Amino acid sequence: MKKNTLRRILCTVLCACLLLNVAALSTSAAAKAKPYVSLSQQPKKDDSDPLQSAVSFFFRNFGFIGFILDPYQFTIINQKPVFQWALGFNDLYDIFPFVMNVYADSVVNEFNYEGKDWRIQLWKGGYGVFLATGGEIGIYNKSEEQELEHYACPASQSDWMYLKYTIYNRGKALFTRPSPYLSGDEGPSWWCPGYKVLSICTDFLSSPRKNVIMDGTIEFKSNKMAQLFLESMK
Repeated sequence: MKKNTLRRILCTVLCACLLLNVAALSTSAAAKAKPYVSLSQQPKKDDSDPLQSAVSFFFRNFGFIGFILDPYQFTIINQKPVFQWALGFNDLYDIFPFVMNVYADSVVNEFNYEGKDWRIQLWKGGYGVFLATGGEIGIYNKSEEQELEHYACPASQSDWMYLKYTIYNRGKALFTRPSPYLSGDEGPSWWCPGYKVLSICTDFLSSPRKNVIMDGTIEFKSNKMAQLFLESMK
């Protein structure tokens, strides 16, 4: 057990160093995007913390493979639009996170609605590369005639939905997505990830991660769709 734990910690450090170097050397689309315009009633940023200042500087200048930093909640969130949209989703994708030292609980909900097969998936747990606790909600669909179990990220915004959740660790609220402090972050979406930096998941290596709770809502296209989702969860 001790050897496995040491390997995972080493993997986390190596992956973090690798990805930070790749992001620093690449020209990210997020780096050229307009910064979010802050709303009123924002919490004060702790500019005196050298670590937070360094992380904020990195994201402002380099971006991070489609992600940006919410400086008010010190949380990594996705830039819109994000390149992952073109990749779609299937079961194989849930294998790769373990290479990146991501240990998250996942719930898959599949159902048919309006001639499409839908997959709505939720994640919450520990994200080792970011040394973070976080979660995600993803919405995917495909034609019901398509036999290949690969879902597309909805191209039409009419298939996007309003997603919102708060992540808790040991009863303490870590952050809320969409961010309540950033304009331009609200609105319908097909993917809503968030990772609280330097908030290590307290039961990172256990399964399920009972200390981490996602309290969220999804605004479905109709009552019928919501009912189908609930039935799929059963």
